Amino acid sequence: MGAEAEVMVQLQHTIPVLDVPCCSDLDVKSPESTILQFIPSIRSGSFADTGPRRFMEDEHIRIDDLSAHLGSLMKFPKPSAFYGIFDGHGGPEAAAHVRKNVLGLLFSDTNFPETSEVDDAFLEGVESSLRKGFLLADLALADDCNVSNSSGTTALTALVLGR
Repeated sequence: MGAEAEVMVQLQHTIPVLDVPCCSDLDVKSPESTILQFIPSIRSGSFADTGPRRFMEDEHIRIDDLSAHLGSLMKFPKPSAFYGIFDGHGGPEAAAHVRKNVLGLLFSDTNFPETSEVDDAFLEGVESSLRKGFLLADLALADDCNVSNSSGTTALTALVLGR
């Protein structure tokens, strides 16, 4: 049960705060056991430019809230985000193909670890699943008849899990 409150700051601005639990609503044995955890919000931006080339061959993906993007499919530590840059060469097809399919390939491993906490075992499981996912991406790219044999891509990705 939440209550609505207002907080005054030094500059005399009023900031509404919603869903502040009342002390009587907290199920706590002692104040020392109450730990409020700050979960940072991740925000990003992007820019792409063809430069001196005639055509753009590169692609990118940026997902600032991976948990929300994947929905109930997977449980990740918060915050979670995924970013990728796909540097195409020999045409745009390979970079576009990988961008379109990368999430499904990387996170389709049934052994992909799910947890709200990050530890060594979790990180080893993530690394193993990502290696398998990139191998699947490479095989899928080779099998796609719509992608020219002269087209390729280099991928740089970042997976942010937890603080």
